[in-house]
Amino acid sequence: MRVILIINYFVIIILLFLKKLDLISLIILFISNTGALYFMFKNQDQKKVKEKTDEKILVSTKAYTYDDIENQLINEIEDYILFINSFNAVSAANQSAKNYYGDIVGKDLSSFIRAPELLDKIENSRNNRMNEYLEFEINLPTYSFFRLTIVPLSQRNVLIVIKDYTDVKKSEKLRSDFVANVSHELKTPLVSIKGFLETISTAAKEDPKAQQKFIKIMQEQAEKMEVLISDLMSLSRIEMQEHIQPSEKVNLNDILEGLEKIPNKIAEKKNVRIEINKNKEASLVRGDYDKISEVIQNLYDNAIKYTKNNSNVQLFINFNQNKFSKGSFSIHVKDEGIGIPKDEIHRVTERFYRTAIAKKNLIQGTGLGLAIVKHIINQHRGDLEINSRLNEGSEFIVHLPVYEKI
Repeated sequence: MRVILIINYFVIIILLFLKKLDLISLIILFISNTGALYFMFKNQDQKKVKEKTDEKILVSTKAYTYDDIENQLINEIEDYILFINSFNAVSAANQSAKNYYGDIVGKDLSSFIRAPELLDKIENSRNNRMNEYLEFEINLPTYSFFRLTIVPLSQRNVLIVIKDYTDVKKSEKLRSDFVANVSHELKTPLVSIKGFLETISTAAKEDPKAQQKFIKIMQEQAEKMEVLISDLMSLSRIEMQEHIQPSEKVNLNDILEGLEKIPNKIAEKKNVRIEINKNKEASLVRGDYDKISEVIQNLYDNAIKYTKNNSNVQLFINFNQNKFSKGSFSIHVKDEGIGIPKDEIHRVTERFYRTAIAKKNLIQGTGLGLAIVKHIINQHRGDLEINSRLNEGSEFIVHLPVYEKI
């Protein structure tokens, strides 16, 4: 191609010299040859660039071997993966296993996994060339549950894949406990009502005074059932909506003002002094007015219920600049009651959980109130803080993000 173009240029020069070309023909021939020359060099440049790019890709590909890719994939797996040699020591482990067990490469397997059947299962897998399976649990320092798969490899090496089922087991236990608690809480008043109905229809059939007494007790038991069912429905509804953050503008001062206007019979009976302090300025948070009201009402009722006779209950609002990205408004509810044991504070928001000291003092309740409070606060992307000292009182602090326009 290059030779032909050079010959064409010589022909143009000769024809020009012999005056065989007019000016227009000369320009056309020159442009066509120059264009062809340009595209020839351009194609050559592109070819060189492509060769260099292909060379870089080849070098880049050579930098990542199949072993590197396999290791990368294995390290991305959340399950704990161990390669065990013929001496039952760890020859390799993925990142998840290292994060959980620490520096285990080179260590004997039985030094960090306490499962009596494990070594027998490994030996069976080697001898029979079959996968083996094992489940085991650990109770200290905390409860954990695992499922293992043992895969035989060459030269008596084995691969162990460990799946952590702790959260699944805890969820199953929570569901089981929940059903058992609901059954118990509903069965107790039902048995009582059934017993009194039988008494009214037999032994107390002709005794109006006894009938009135038993009817009153049945009414109280029915009211307990109504409260329990209402709390269960409320909890279920909140749990289903927990992923949806409310976006209304709520003024906490309005909620506290509403509490001030409603007299509390239990507080009057116990001679409890109520002190409610609103903010001078609007305390605006992002949320659902009714749900935040339910949280404050629940904590307020608990404070009155658990505080001592002739004591004080305080409700007030603070602004916290350091909480959340734009700060928070915090609702404080303080009492001077029986308090919560330190080792039970983290459990009081569990469904149906009631402290031993509350049971001892025969304080009534469904055990669902604080569970509802926790889920509502979670839905609002807030935080619940509990401070308590035995026989001195408790303080519940609800932190809610300040209102921002979206």
